[in-house]
Amino acid sequence: MINPISAVDEWHICFTDVDINKHWVQNFFKPGFYHCYAFKESAGGQFLIIIDPSQSHINVDMVPKNAENLAKLTDCHKVLRVVVKYELLRDRGHLCRFNCVEVIKALLGLKSFLTFTPYQLYKRIINHGL
Repeated sequence: MINPISAVDEWHICFTDVDINKHWVQNFFKPGFYHCYAFKESAGGQFLIIIDPSQSHINVDMVPKNAENLAKLTDCHKVLRVVVKYELLRDRGHLCRFNCVEVIKALLGLKSFLTFTPYQLYKRIINHGL
């Protein structure tokens, strides 16, 4: 049997009202939880890596780690610091709709088939961890 390779990562998951690509289904979302994105420090700690999914693409950016950029990134409704330990050989194994929640779930290695909205993702992390 192959031993799975493990990795540990620390992400900051941000939940916000702001979404440039507003979709009609967001009318049913909880205020403050219309969109989610993530960021983490680069390996050297000099930069912040930002993963911001939209309906049409995933924006990946790297900015210098400084107080101004941290303030911009954390200017949202809620921010969760999540330490993730996942097995690199584990398959997430389900079909999904491409949206911000599914991208963040993939980033965290989270299998949660019934988590669709940013608020459900927030509650899943708060109540059950990863």
